[in-house]
Amino acid sequence: MVMVSTITACNLTVNAPEEYFDQAALNANDISRFGTYYFDGYQEYLKNASGPGKITNCEEYLKNSIARAEKNLEKVKKLQPTPETKPMLDASILLYNYVLASYKEAHLKIAKMIDQHEPEENINKALTELDTKPYDSFIEKYNKLWKLADVYAKDNNIAVEKTPL
Repeated sequence: MVMVSTITACNLTVNAPEEYFDQAALNANDISRFGTYYFDGYQEYLKNASGPGKITNCEEYLKNSIARAEKNLEKVKKLQPTPETKPMLDASILLYNYVLASYKEAHLKIAKMIDQHEPEENINKALTELDTKPYDSFIEKYNKLWKLADVYAKDNNIAVEKTPL
């Protein structure tokens, strides 16, 4: 009884392994489109989406992505870290912060260029710049997260279906 009171009072609730994995790693797939791949995804969305809720403005589409990423980041931050989960949570938070910073600056600049119908050569130049060093850093952070997540999933018997990035 005392132990239950202590745990409750100290808020030492530990999340289920699947919750750690889903929030920290699986939800990060939503931000796996980065650089040119993000804008390719937007073009694919324009081709396939229909109906009254279709977004035809790249900046608005990006702002929706930012809002989802911020919401998912908050979910990761609310997880109670354990010695086993802390490296994965830290890697996830680092990735989210990196992607969000780029989405809010470099990606947003390109989205505005697309919406303003700037010359394709200007847009392509901005995409090339985004796909060099920033993209390499993104891949490094994304791969680090998934390396940790794969080990965590195996250690906790969580089935993972992999698809290429």
